[in-house]
Amino acid sequence: VTVEVGAVILAAGSQTFDPRTYDTFGYSRSDNIVTSLEFERILSASGPYGGHLVRPSDKSEPRKIAWLQCVGSRDTHIGARGYCSGVCCTYAVKEAILAKEHSPNGLDAAVFYIDIRTFGKDFEQYYKKAEQEMGVRFIKSRITHVEPQNENGMHQIRYVDGAGKSVAEDFDIIVLSV
Repeated sequence: VTVEVGAVILAAGSQTFDPRTYDTFGYSRSDNIVTSLEFERILSASGPYGGHLVRPSDKSEPRKIAWLQCVGSRDTHIGARGYCSGVCCTYAVKEAILAKEHSPNGLDAAVFYIDIRTFGKDFEQYYKKAEQEMGVRFIKSRITHVEPQNENGMHQIRYVDGAGKSVAEDFDIIVLSV
């Protein structure tokens, strides 16, 4: 059968990593630790908050958001994938830019990464724009702990930075790039 069409869509299908499989970062224990897809819904005009950037636990405006890269990929834990998914870095850059645009009070956006891998035409320029023009912080690091801080909904990320220094920082929302 020959069919004339204007476009062909090839949808191979995929499934995101479930961070509960190996819950290193406390995803199942906190409303303020979300997956990248859940964060997309938070920012969406048709999402649960009407496109307003709020913290899920108490609907307050976040001041600091962290993106943790390579959750469930480039990993040897049970249920994880040992390869790079090829999309997480680029969509984390996009989400960080959108979050900063949605925040009226100057959001501190930080992306914790092993290696930034922005595949595709001009995606490297998009990453550079986020860093140089939008003020998104990119932190080459290894996360050692994510712990809740009291009852205030904040979480502390402890990590070793690129220089080998141990650092601790508190965040309102943690986004797991799955």
